[in-house]
Amino acid sequence: MSTHLAILPLDIIDTLTTRLNQEDCHPDSAARFLRLPHPRTGLASLFLHNPHPQDDTTGTGRILEVQAISPTNARSWFLEEEVVADGKLLVMTPMDPIFLLVYILRVMQPQHDGSKGNFRPMPDLIEEVSTIISDASEKDAQSDPSLKVSADDITSFLSLDFVQSSIQRVCDVKVITEDITVYRYSHDIVLENLKRKVERLSNPKIAEMSRTLVRNLAKDGLMDDGKEDLLESGRIKLACELISQYLPRDILQDLIGSYDFSKLNPHLKAIRDEELALAAVTTDTGKRGKVATGTASDGNKKKKTKASQGVEKLKKVNVVGMSKLSTFFTKKSA
Repeated sequence: MSTHLAILPLDIIDTLTTRLNQEDCHPDSAARFLRLPHPRTGLASLFLHNPHPQDDTTGTGRILEVQAISPTNARSWFLEEEVVADGKLLVMTPMDPIFLLVYILRVMQPQHDGSKGNFRPMPDLIEEVSTIISDASEKDAQSDPSLKVSADDITSFLSLDFVQSSIQRVCDVKVITEDITVYRYSHDIVLENLKRKVERLSNPKIAEMSRTLVRNLAKDGLMDDGKEDLLESGRIKLACELISQYLPRDILQDLIGSYDFSKLNPHLKAIRDEELALAAVTTDTGKRGKVATGTASDGNKKKKTKASQGVEKLKKVNVVGMSKLSTFFTKKSA
């Protein structure tokens, strides 16, 4: 069995510890890895179901993305007296299940006729999307088995209580009877909820908690006095870029297109053009400096080249009547 090092959230450690200490533990209380399509690329990625998140009321902490940080060069870990040859570090970060639901449930939307599709009961919905995604991953799995997304993992994910309560943030919902509720993926509802997320992330109190966001805003000249309108647009655009890591390209384009960046874009373009021009001048000046330094160095080397004292003395010797060196290598006459 291979060994990997990972940074685990405290609640995951508590769950694992509890499970190790209890012989009879219900399967639903166990943390479980699921291989699901990544929300942006659709490629099989690893996620961890966290059944007991700390201080979580929205369900966003119940699913964690597992990412591997690989060193550029070969590395190993020393774990007590054992050497772990795999130098990767696994990091697990919580994510909102809505991103996974968007990619999974949108496969039910007709691609060609432009219609919104049909309403389906939850069991039918789960069965159909599980089959579609599992079959679609077969082609990728031929070259790499790890890219296979099983129907069981999709079914397990969609059957989780916190996931089913999040489906209404992605679907139109109709209650037919007390026992029958039907669902249909809705692009409009998805955009509406994504805009709520952008609104929250672009809130100054939230945005200024991130040093990276503040640096980016300052770099673009949006923190200067008199740029308040542009600053608000800048926060919104950065918020869109943050969640873009978990959105398909077409949905991201629709999200960005729902905002007015007509004043911000020319400002950012001017900043980028100025940076490119400055970089070009700096590069050109650097090249010229190197050429000039190289030429001067060559000239100095030529000037500084001086014969040794022995050579200088030989130049002053009177060689009249001396035999040439070549005469010592000729055949003697008989």
